[in-house]
Amino acid sequence: MSDGYLNHQLECPFCATVRLRIPDDAGPDTAITCSDCGQFLGLWDDLQTDFGRQGGTNGVFRIDKGRIKRLA
Repeated sequence: MSDGYLNHQLECPFCATVRLRIPDDAGPDTAITCSDCGQFLGLWDDLQTDFGRQGGTNGVFRIDKGRIKRLA
């Protein structure tokens, strides 16, 4: 992570946004798609792991209903 921006799997490689479509009942193997263009981004477990690697578990970002917001 640099300069407060998320990268890697969380950013859609097709439309360059960070907006995830996450079902309320998402499990580790749930396919997650981009909320803007609908393309597959990865499995929920993999995306959560990537989010944590980029500071999500340190209170820097919050993920809520598929939107990621920088807190600090």
